[in-house]
Amino acid sequence: MCLAGSWEERAIEIWEQSRSNWHWPQLPAPVLGPESSGEFPFRNYQIVVSRDWLEQDLLLENLFDHLIVHYIFCPRSLEQAGSLALSALRGLCDGDVSLARRLVNIFSDVVVDTFRLERSAEDEDKVLLGWIALAEGAGEDLSAMDRVVVGFLGRYWGVELNGCALPEVDLLQEVFAPGVRDRGIWPRQCQQMARILAPLEPGVLGEDSLRTVDGLMGNARAAPLAGLAASLEPTEYHRALQVLGLQGDLKRWYRDQGYGIEIRARGRRRISSHPSGAARWRLADPLSELDVNYSLSLSPRLIPGMTTYKRDRESCVMAGGREKIPDLLLVLDSSRSMDGHSLNTRTHCATLAAFKALQFAHGQGAEVAAINFSDRYLDQPWTRDLGRVEDVLVEYLGSRTHIPGERMLELAGERKGCLVLCITDTHIQNLYTEWDYLQEMCGQSSFVLFCIDQANRDR
Repeated sequence: MCLAGSWEERAIEIWEQSRSNWHWPQLPAPVLGPESSGEFPFRNYQIVVSRDWLEQDLLLENLFDHLIVHYIFCPRSLEQAGSLALSALRGLCDGDVSLARRLVNIFSDVVVDTFRLERSAEDEDKVLLGWIALAEGAGEDLSAMDRVVVGFLGRYWGVELNGCALPEVDLLQEVFAPGVRDRGIWPRQCQQMARILAPLEPGVLGEDSLRTVDGLMGNARAAPLAGLAASLEPTEYHRALQVLGLQGDLKRWYRDQGYGIEIRARGRRRISSHPSGAARWRLADPLSELDVNYSLSLSPRLIPGMTTYKRDRESCVMAGGREKIPDLLLVLDSSRSMDGHSLNTRTHCATLAAFKALQFAHGQGAEVAAINFSDRYLDQPWTRDLGRVEDVLVEYLGSRTHIPGERMLELAGERKGCLVLCITDTHIQNLYTEWDYLQEMCGQSSFVLFCIDQANRDR
């Protein structure tokens, strides 16, 4: 299907053919950059192809099919890529981030092309053509890791590829014996594959960045990873993000977990009444309810209880509308007894709750302020800047528990009727000395004190 037009026009036509092969996924067309040393970059997909590949339509179609299946099947989402990244890290002894990224790419290449090869005879021909071209093009330059992968694929698919017969090939066959269609076993397969390939010298395979829809669309930095963050310690989460090419910190760890929590705002129900059918008006009824016009339309004389009528009314309960969310003052305990930023500690539970309350209030248009206290306190006055409030919330002071009642009163006094949410444990050492400030604050604001105590005693 050779076109007489430019290289880019030919590439776009072949791209559309590949999209039709996979039911027209909503992916942007590749943007071809200027030639450099006989190679052409597709800038938005971050790949470079040689002139030989551009001149062979079937090779280019195979490449586009390969890319598309990455974005619609494996890894597809940033969340799935993060899960595979974590598995690859656990399979490595030294936790090398760049090697883990390479191994996740190799794993997803194996999954994608095996899935394509099993789909149809036409797809099988294209997959084999691509791998044969890769093996022949690299020749003797294939590294040990590349030769093991190529040798494994040749044996796994039952074809002749220019690979090798090292013991790692047999181990990889055992790993992929269950097939590649079950997403539930991908993390375990990726971890085992990483453990097998880690000692080998890397080569050309797996050099690219991870291919996810979020990354392609430029949303990777803002994409929530709620499932990943909820099960990992902050250090593990940070390393997994590094494999994905992202930067992570405590703020993102808490923020991503917050996306998995839903706050349902319930307005107050109200009762409404409306006119229904006519009913007889009797002398005991208020005169204002008598419908004179209707009564005279039925009889020329008004005889109470006989020819007098009123409009009966029915009542119904109506769902309440969304009420205005008050400004929010978050007061967070970061004393030693809260145990610090680690999964399932008191600090973790309290900070996660504060982050979610912050997200909700900010999303409803409220202003927010924050106090983080131990034997001293950090504060952020009223603002609409989420980042500045989050900076205060993630600090861990780790000393005694002295609640700053006076400062709480000052901030609450700046926003009459605000909601003050204080999250602490039951070890407040200066509660009685600050009691008057707290009482005065309660008189002008809504105050909620949430105490994180021993297991099953939170209140």
